[in-house]
Amino acid sequence: MRRLRWAGIYGLSFLVIVLVRLGLWITTYQRVRAFLVRSCPSSPQPEREVTVQRIVHAVERMARKVPDASCLTQSISAQALLSWKGIPTTISLGLRKVASGDSLDAHAWLTWNGHVVLQGDEEALEAFKRILDLPTPAKSFAAS
Repeated sequence: MRRLRWAGIYGLSFLVIVLVRLGLWITTYQRVRAFLVRSCPSSPQPEREVTVQRIVHAVERMARKVPDASCLTQSISAQALLSWKGIPTTISLGLRKVASGDSLDAHAWLTWNGHVVLQGDEEALEAFKRILDLPTPAKSFAAS
């Protein structure tokens, strides 16, 4: 049963990564996120740490099999999968100056419950100046 569960997570992760990668070649990241990421409650749900770890692990592993599965591709894919489970996350985009010239280096990473879970750790990301945060849309509850 456990192997079947992992096969399902890996298969779904692979499919979403491919969709995101194709979407980023065709259109903007805003449209890709709007299409795939679902709104969910704003509570970080710390008790769901195992689910977050499983999905992040599957995305990291399956991204190796998709050409040009960049940090943005992986972050959007993981955010989409986690939003389908009702777990809110935030994609952060940052820039840093490359030491060997006047160019800039861009990077995207995913945070959940105040911690980086995909594409880096807090120490390595300190060199990046955060320019944009893209949280999972919050689910709005209609008043009765």
